[in-house]
Amino acid sequence: MLERFGGGIELTTLAAIPKGSGLGTSSIMGAVILAAIQRIMGIELSQRQLFYSVLRLEQALTTGGGWQDQIGGVIDGVKMIVTEPGFIPHARIHYALPDVLDPKTNGGRSILYYTGVTRLAKNILQQVVGGYLNRQRATMATLKQIHTIAEEVTAALIRKDIATFGHLVDVAWQLNKQLDPNSSNDEIELLFERVRQFIYGAKLLGAGGGGFMLMICKSTEDARSVREMLKNEPPNERARFFDFDISQEGLTVTVS
Repeated sequence: MLERFGGGIELTTLAAIPKGSGLGTSSIMGAVILAAIQRIMGIELSQRQLFYSVLRLEQALTTGGGWQDQIGGVIDGVKMIVTEPGFIPHARIHYALPDVLDPKTNGGRSILYYTGVTRLAKNILQQVVGGYLNRQRATMATLKQIHTIAEEVTAALIRKDIATFGHLVDVAWQLNKQLDPNSSNDEIELLFERVRQFIYGAKLLGAGGGGFMLMICKSTEDARSVREMLKNEPPNERARFFDFDISQEGLTVTVS
């Protein structure tokens, strides 16, 4: 393939978020790189081909990821992703309303906060997948609850019910900790306690253990209080707020 190009390919990548974010960056970056290389070669992958190519890439790199993160990044909007059992995941996308999640439409009540704590998702994923493959009773019961919560979260989004949505986010966080106690630590738990009175719910994104925290505040005023408190007294020197919005385009590849 390189002979066809007359030499090598130089790729420069930029991700404007910290490592160990929990935002699925490795899978999303994998999708971007694969899509760009395929474009150079004159090949256009279908969505399913791209999703599965990233899954193979992640397993080859032994990160343990790639099952759904790239789908969330490649496809626009807010959605629930459903796959049927099988060796090759075939994703079905169910779109939901973004209003209660998008800070532009909910009065800034959804807050994305970098905790300043880094972690390696690979270790947590190995623990969770190991429990699943061993059919541990507690792990299987928790996974079944998480499956149900995903559907309830989607229903809350459709109803534009931010209170229920926030509560379910909190339930999902408790289930994450049941699945693997290493999803949290003393520093993270202290941060949750500090903001508890201002929020309907919050959770660490991704595998947990650190990275980004999503908070759903009870009101615009409560969101303002959280921002003021954590700006004045951050848990560590790396912690900070990140602005975010909902992508309306998803993955795009352009040629200049």
